[in-house]
Amino acid sequence: MATIYTHSAHCVGESNWHLQFTPAYRRPIFGDQLTRELTVAYLIEAAQELNLHVGAIDCGPDHIHLFLQETRKHSVIDVVQKLKGSSSYKMRKRHWYLFKYHLWGNKFWSAGYFYQTVGAITAESVKKYVAEGQQKHWVKQEKQQTLFNYSHQTPFGL
Repeated sequence: MATIYTHSAHCVGESNWHLQFTPAYRRPIFGDQLTRELTVAYLIEAAQELNLHVGAIDCGPDHIHLFLQETRKHSVIDVVQKLKGSSSYKMRKRHWYLFKYHLWGNKFWSAGYFYQTVGAITAESVKKYVAEGQQKHWVKQEKQQTLFNYSHQTPFGL
């Protein structure tokens, strides 16, 4: 697949980011479908206001991944502040009742975030990961391994 570059008056290139945000206290608020859909909608709306293209977006129960394209005119911190600030404000003002038992105070997102610049070689793999890779977080395990269970196992099957 050929790389498609963005053209402007004086430059040609590609700039993409993979971002990950976590709700305050890493609470599993995205287990609720309505909370998940509204948060995704508000993040996409904020990205569009910045003229950014959301190539992929998906959630685990306690985090959200975004693949943003056409980011060359923006700084990471400005975009993160806009996305998290706008979505947090709208969720807390309009839909606080959806997560009031999980989050408290004036918080929706945790203070930190993950970002990675993504080049042409890995752009498709990141899109695929964001679109499909979150399924692992929704699979229930039959029995959770505990520290007690690990301590009674011998190394290398001895």
